[in-house]
Amino acid sequence: MNRSMCYLLLVTGLLALSGCWKKVDWGKAAIPANTLVLEFSQPIRYVLDLSVDGKRVPIDYGRRNRVLMITGLKPDTHHFNIHSISYVFGPEFERFEVSNEGGAYFFIQSRKYRSAIPKAKDQTSIRAYRKSSKKDEELASAKVRAVFK
Repeated sequence: MNRSMCYLLLVTGLLALSGCWKKVDWGKAAIPANTLVLEFSQPIRYVLDLSVDGKRVPIDYGRRNRVLMITGLKPDTHHFNIHSISYVFGPEFERFEVSNEGGAYFFIQSRKYRSAIPKAKDQTSIRAYRKSSKKDEELASAKVRAVFK
């Protein structure tokens, strides 16, 4: 094999391993009714705080943690707020509308952020978040649920 072919294979391998993620094509028909789908640019490895219309939503974390499906929304116009002590998200979003015919979809840029602020264990550790969310009455009684797929 000649040198140029080796360099080409090396560059192709580096690009494949560099974490370049392909955005999933969510057609309108693929989004279930009364559901909000949030797709992140990077897998989420630390705890997020999610609220819909000012009410906190419990999140069930999985393995890949790139697509968050929020179910149980009433057909109406809603507003969501997502933040974390470990990530920066963008862009800002306005209100979204879900109906009995379909849901809503947003692609969110996410970047890891290392802050010098002291963090509580349940703000970074998913295991600690699960323990604390079982004790939190607001999260335990929430009708709206979020699951990473």
